[in-house]
Amino acid sequence: MLIRSLRRIPPSLLLLLVFLAFFGWQLSQGPNHDAPEAPRAEVGKKSPRIAVLTFITQQRSYVYLSVKNKDHYARRHGYDLFVDYESHTERAVVYWKFNMAEKVIKSGKYDWIWWLDFDTLITNTDIKVTDIIEEELRNATNPNDIDYIVTHDCNGFNGGSFLIRGHERSLKFMYDAWALDDDAKAKGENLNEQDALFKLMKEDEAGAHRVHKMPQWKLNAFPEEISCFDELRKPWEHGMFVLHFAGAWAHVKGEDPTGYLMKKYEGDIIWGDWKDFY
Repeated sequence: MLIRSLRRIPPSLLLLLVFLAFFGWQLSQGPNHDAPEAPRAEVGKKSPRIAVLTFITQQRSYVYLSVKNKDHYARRHGYDLFVDYESHTERAVVYWKFNMAEKVIKSGKYDWIWWLDFDTLITNTDIKVTDIIEEELRNATNPNDIDYIVTHDCNGFNGGSFLIRGHERSLKFMYDAWALDDDAKAKGENLNEQDALFKLMKEDEAGAHRVHKMPQWKLNAFPEEISCFDELRKPWEHGMFVLHFAGAWAHVKGEDPTGYLMKKYEGDIIWGDWKDFY
């Protein structure tokens, strides 16, 4: 009898009754306390925008290797590389790095600028400079106040590899360095950009608290041939991030000391697989 009665019910009504019966049963079960809720997807943190800057104004034996190395690194991590081949400043050519940094900062496109002298090699391209920045800011008392992340060598500040926040506030330190250079010229003296910044770090208390010093080996390591280390006295080792051949002419004999060292350490570069990003 039940089957005959069901046959008289229209299919659409029968389907509705089945759905309502199932829905009522689900409600009667109450909430399920056994199965955990699926975790919410974590919103990814936006990676800082990085500009890598360098320049070369003369023919050198290591031009190709130096440019290739920095270009490879920038491509691998999605950074922008700026290379200048001319210096248009009335100051010493080393001050041109400030002109380059000023232009990039004023573009408003970058969170941090990484300056690298041309006589450097990024010897471990696995390492992200953004990770270096984040780690060092965690070590700073007031990370939002930091505009410069620098290293020292045996003589004090070394400008071969350092970081500048991409904020117009950072420009004051560079402008003050230019002013020191003007004062030196008026006195018939020479003051390079490295000495000018070091002088400011020691004498300008308002600006000095915006500078964070990190261990030399982490961003600006020297090879054992150039024994001018900071207080940690830690030379470059395989797997470290950056190798800088600062003042090679004073430490290595020969006609081309920097070229010699570049070639010597080229085989130690950890490049990564170019097929992943090229």
